[in-house]
Amino acid sequence: MITPESIAEKAKRIFPKAVASWLSDDLESFFPYRVPANLSLAKDHAAAILQVDRLRQASKECNGNGYTVHYESRRSRTYGLNQFPSEILIDSMEDLVDLVRCKEDWDAIRHAVDTVRRRRPELLCWIKQGSHWKKLLEVAAVLDGLLDIVDYFKSNPRPDCFARELPIAVSTKLLEKHRRRIATWLDLVLPPHAIDHRYGFDAFEPRYGLRYARPHLLVKVLDRDLLKEVGLPFDELSLPAESIAKLPVDQSRIVIVENKTNLLALPKMKRSVALGGLGNAVTQLADIHWLHKNPVFYWGDLDAEGFVILDRLRQVLPGVQSVLMNQNVLDQFASLATAGNASDHVELANLTSEEQACYARVCQSNQRIEQEHLPLGLLTQSLHSNGYPSS
Repeated sequence: MITPESIAEKAKRIFPKAVASWLSDDLESFFPYRVPANLSLAKDHAAAILQVDRLRQASKECNGNGYTVHYESRRSRTYGLNQFPSEILIDSMEDLVDLVRCKEDWDAIRHAVDTVRRRRPELLCWIKQGSHWKKLLEVAAVLDGLLDIVDYFKSNPRPDCFARELPIAVSTKLLEKHRRRIATWLDLVLPPHAIDHRYGFDAFEPRYGLRYARPHLLVKVLDRDLLKEVGLPFDELSLPAESIAKLPVDQSRIVIVENKTNLLALPKMKRSVALGGLGNAVTQLADIHWLHKNPVFYWGDLDAEGFVILDRLRQVLPGVQSVLMNQNVLDQFASLATAGNASDHVELANLTSEEQACYARVCQSNQRIEQEHLPLGLLTQSLHSNGYPSS
C-alpha cells in the first residue's frame, strides 16, 4: 500500500509537468491528476486497517488539501464487505503545491511570468521551452532589473558605451552577473542587425555593441628592416587587435605561437612578424586584414587544446598552416610528454587528415608536449621546409 510520504515524493516529480501545463494554459486537462499507486492491502486485517486509516488521515478529506482518496465498495474473503482505496487523485494546482510544500516558489513563478507577460511577452516562448521556468525562478528576485536592461537595449540597440555607463537605475554588477541570461533574452528581443553574430554569448560586449577594455595581443617584429617599414621604434609591443590591424604589414610572413615565452624567444627571421599569447582568443585575429593577405603559420602546444585552437583559428583564417603539430614530432620528443588536460575527442572540421590523426592520438593517450620544451631550431627548420626563406 502506498504511503502518504510516497505520494509526496511522487508529487515532487509531478510538479514540473503541472507548471508546463499551466504555462500552456492547459491546467484544466491536467487536473485531476491520477497518482500511480500500489493500493494492495496487507494480508493481515489489522495492518490493512491501519494502512487505510493512515492514508485517509493524511488526505484532503481530513486536512482540507493535498491528495484525494477515492474508494469503492467491494466484498473480500479476507476483509468482507468494505470500502477499499481505488485511486489517488490530486485535484488542483493548489493541492499539488501543498503536497510539494513549495508555495513560495509557486507564487514566485506566477509573479515572474506575469511580469514577463506584461513587460516582454516576446520572452514567453522561451519560458515555455523545457524547464526554462526554473531558470526564470533563479532570477525572480532581480527580474525587474534584468528586464530594465533588456528594455534599454531594445530602445537603444548597440549603445556604444561601457556596461557600467548604461543610464539605468540598476546595480552596475547586475549585467556582469547575469550576462548569459540577458544575452539569451536579447537574442529573442533585438532585431538581427543589432546583434553581431560573429561573437558568442561569452563575448557579450562586442555581440551587443558595448565598449570594453580590448584584450592586448603580443606582437614581435622579427626583421629589423621590416621594423622600420612598419614605423615602429621597438620590436616588441602589446596592442588590441584593431590597433594591430593598422600596422602596414605587407609581403611578410606571420608566425602565431600559443605561448608568450616562445614569442619572446623567437629568433630573427626575414620579413616576419610573430603574434602570441592568444589561446582561444585567436578568433580576435579575424579583423586584422593583413593576416588574410600574407602567409600565416601556427605553432601551438602538441595537445588536444592546441588542436582545438588551430581549428578555431582556421575558422577565421582558412589558409593557416600548422608547424610541429604532427605525429613525427610527437614520436621524436616522446620523452618530453606530460599528462594532458584529459579532453574528450570532439569533431574538429578544420583540421587536415594528418592533424586529425595526431589530435585523435593525443586525446586517446592524454599526452601533451608544451611548445617551449621543443628546440627553436626545429621551428626554423620546419618553416624552411614549408617554403619559408632563411634570414
